[in-house]
Amino acid sequence: MAMEMFVLSDKQLSSIKDWQSAIDAERYPLQLEDEIPIEGLKGFLPARLRDHQTGFECAHWPAEEFMREVPQVNFGHDWKYVLAFRWIGDFNELQAAWMAGTAYASATDGVVFDDWEGKIRTPDEARQVVQEIQRDMPRVEAIVRELRRS
Repeated sequence: MAMEMFVLSDKQLSSIKDWQSAIDAERYPLQLEDEIPIEGLKGFLPARLRDHQTGFECAHWPAEEFMREVPQVNFGHDWKYVLAFRWIGDFNELQAAWMAGTAYASATDGVVFDDWEGKIRTPDEARQVVQEIQRDMPRVEAIVRELRRS
């Protein structure tokens, strides 16, 4: 099952290098592949999370159209840009997408729309989600390992 989140902002980062600087400022153990120009993002963006090769799908979406398609959500105002993230049920992709999205939202003074919960999150709230994911990950991985043994 694919999961999605979206960063809404009124400005954009100009390069993957700038995005990586924002990730580094958050002190996340994530390294984005920087061979793709940021304006050309459309599809899988490879990344490295600690010692694991991972990544997530990422693309720029038309903001006006996106907000119109989710009328039940109060986005606060008409944002100019949307950066969409999609990942499968892989735990490393989940972490990588949340770390990258949180850093992007913080660097652009944007917000994160968590599609799963239908919630708008400030960068501070998104940081809390990243912390919760990192805190819970060893327990979740242990449960998955146990299920695979059964």
